[in-house]
Amino acid sequence: MDAGKLWAISEGMQVHRCRFTDFVPQAINAIEYAPATVRRPYVAVGRANGDIEIWSAKGNLVYEKTIPGVVNGSLETLAWAHQTKLTKDDLELFDTEKEREKATRRLAERAPRLFSAGLNAVIVEWDLAKLVPKAAVDSYGGAVWCMSTNHAQTQLAVGTEDGHIRLFDITDDKLVYLRCFDKIKARILSVAWSHDDQTIVTGSADGAVRVWNTDTGRMAARMTLPREGRDPTLVWAVTVLPSGTIVSGDSRGHVIFWDHVMHVVQQDFRALGADVLCLGADADGHTVFASGVDPKVTQFKLFAGGKPASGDTKKKAGFRNKKWQLAGIRRYHTHDVRAIAVSSHLDRDLLITGGVDTQVTSCESRPFPNENPYRQPCFPPLNGVVSVATEGKLILQRQANVLKLWSLGKAEPISQVLNGQMESGQGLQVYERQRDLLQMELKTKTNLLCSTISSSGRLVAASDVEGPKLFSLVHAENGGDGVQVRRVRGFPPENFVPEYSESRGATQMRFTNDETKIAIATVDGFVSIVDISEWQQGVFTTVRRHCQHRNTKDEVEADAGCSDVLTHPGEAKNIVAAVADMRTITSMAVSSSGKFVATSDSAGYVAVVGIDNKGATVLPPLAPRKQQQEWPTSLAFVTGDQLVLPTNLNHVFVWDAVKRAFTKWSRAFGATNIPRTYSRMMSCVAGVAVNPAEPDCIYTFATNHITRIDLTLAPGSQSAVLNIHKRKQIEQDIIAKVVEEKERETSERLSEQSQYKRKRKQSVSESARMDIDGDAASDVASVVSEAASVRSQGKDWEGTIVARLREAGINVAEPHNFRMTERYQNLMHASFVDANTMVVLERPWIDVASALPAAFHRHKFGS
Repeated sequence: MDAGKLWAISEGMQVHRCRFTDFVPQAINAIEYAPATVRRPYVAVGRANGDIEIWSAKGNLVYEKTIPGVVNGSLETLAWAHQTKLTKDDLELFDTEKEREKATRRLAERAPRLFSAGLNAVIVEWDLAKLVPKAAVDSYGGAVWCMSTNHAQTQLAVGTEDGHIRLFDITDDKLVYLRCFDKIKARILSVAWSHDDQTIVTGSADGAVRVWNTDTGRMAARMTLPREGRDPTLVWAVTVLPSGTIVSGDSRGHVIFWDHVMHVVQQDFRALGADVLCLGADADGHTVFASGVDPKVTQFKLFAGGKPASGDTKKKAGFRNKKWQLAGIRRYHTHDVRAIAVSSHLDRDLLITGGVDTQVTSCESRPFPNENPYRQPCFPPLNGVVSVATEGKLILQRQANVLKLWSLGKAEPISQVLNGQMESGQGLQVYERQRDLLQMELKTKTNLLCSTISSSGRLVAASDVEGPKLFSLVHAENGGDGVQVRRVRGFPPENFVPEYSESRGATQMRFTNDETKIAIATVDGFVSIVDISEWQQGVFTTVRRHCQHRNTKDEVEADAGCSDVLTHPGEAKNIVAAVADMRTITSMAVSSSGKFVATSDSAGYVAVVGIDNKGATVLPPLAPRKQQQEWPTSLAFVTGDQLVLPTNLNHVFVWDAVKRAFTKWSRAFGATNIPRTYSRMMSCVAGVAVNPAEPDCIYTFATNHITRIDLTLAPGSQSAVLNIHKRKQIEQDIIAKVVEEKERETSERLSEQSQYKRKRKQSVSESARMDIDGDAASDVASVVSEAASVRSQGKDWEGTIVARLREAGINVAEPHNFRMTERYQNLMHASFVDANTMVVLERPWIDVASALPAAFHRHKFGS
């Protein structure tokens, strides 16, 4: 633990810079885009332990939520499905064309479906709102290595350990085994559908690429790859382009383009130095990306007539001379790349990659390889895995089904005299380091959804999909290490959710500051307030139940009939199924006064409800225009019961919970006039910290910055330099340059003045020998005029400095708001434990890399 001062952000501030957390992320095994027909673009990222992260790809890549996998689970492949057309059997159910159109429209408005499979031989469909399995079937063939949905979104092809391709019917929300293809004597490692859904292409462990007829289930063609050594070549990846061209990647590091008619090699590239594990292609089929054990990302482009192919290439005569060329190479990862996803139907053509180094990396695919990537942190960037007990000075970390607890270290107090002499970032003398207090493995079926710790550190709550649990912590006497943990029985009360609720898992939980109540947000959208003031006696009471996030007609009618607990139903709204079926409460905040609790969901709805009363307010949309999709990425209350809402577009809104209106500052600057440096950050705000010593200021933090925002000041210029360290360097450079210019000009002026004195002395002596006539008077006047010109050449140096600073983005006439520091990287959490005392938790990449397996060895010439 490094304790220092963040003096440049707020004078006199002490920072606990913590790097002792040992969060070890899981490898990424699969990345899949949702189909282009989905209203809101989603990306699913599958981790090796079975966790599935859901990201929004609207604009920047923004993390939304995690579907927890089973404890010690496995995930090898993911597949989305979104049926938008009626099947032949469905068409016969409707008599008129109008009925068919209405049914088709309802079908298209549904949320997408997500399937996963792994070595446990089970195919699971997930409920994307409740974060639990919706359906599960056996693969009937052992471990599942690959899976793909056909382009009609009606069938799922699964490649299994026993060498069979099995088809599953997924029409009309079904997941039913259909049939299997002929068996081969090797496991199926990769699978892809042709664009007409007439054939399926597979890659297998016997070194062959096979083409299968989907009607008969029989092999139509076999293409065998050569061996290198005694072991057969493994075909890890296959894909089929819109033109029909088949592309394969194998264990030799080769990417091969196959003719889909003659089933012969068109072109063969040695793309990587080791196995090619994944392939990705754009929608036009003119660009292919490959990567694998050798972690460089390789791009291939189709050229026709010597020029890059385009959408109208087929109309040109040069199309017959089409050739694939290796167009670019970049290294975005340090270890094996196991997944590549490319999308061309979004506002930006995003290339997303991931693998053993656990980082999700994204960049625009068109300018590749010249585009620099953005690397997401190895931990969930939003709704973090860390919480802090402000009074107890404790840190709680959640990973999988394990909770860990540390106590903060302590630094020697400093006098006011030394405090004024210390520089920004200067370390303090630590007399007591952090201590490991607890590591507790919970007996749960799935990984944990959320966890929280009370302000004093006496209570800890955690939840999996089956429901929340409460634990009491008793610290060792005399300041010794370790704590005693006891499960508090009777929590939660049975009626914290109604009887008709199918799920009891909690996505968010927060204690009130006085630790008499806890707010629980469930996967069904309920926000329940539970009285825990008598927890030592095992007595818990559900005080009230808010339902503002349950706003479909059926939900409102069901909630209105509740009589077991004081229930406040939401307001029915015309919400399409695609929104309701993806809605999950993702953020929560409790006011320091204990009067309000605020929640937001992935659909963008924000509710502020009373803890001790029925008052409830649903905030107006943050972005009323339909072309924008904006939702909060975090929530936090500041002094005066004002709610701060940073959004995915890096806007900042402030809502007054008492007046039930946006504040004057928010209306003036919340969605406009935000400095571009801040609003265009690739990372979204993960949390908001409030310093008790600065009631009008907030500290927003993301994975790569902390920004101090004064809510009483205007944001400043759009082009302002926000980084305080960069700003200081610019100021020093400009001042130094102007001082140098001033000294040089002063030296030149003195030289000119000395010349003037010599010239004047010579002129006066000559005039003494001459009669004073008009010509002599003219000479003296010219000398005087020249002297005045020399004296007037002195510049306004202060004005020069101000002007140059303004050109560089620093306006000294305006107060510096949005003061940013990027000193801290891979930020997991930031909060205040006392006035002017901040806790910053980092997870340096070097520490994560040290826990990873060995990477592919690249031989360097001359070594």
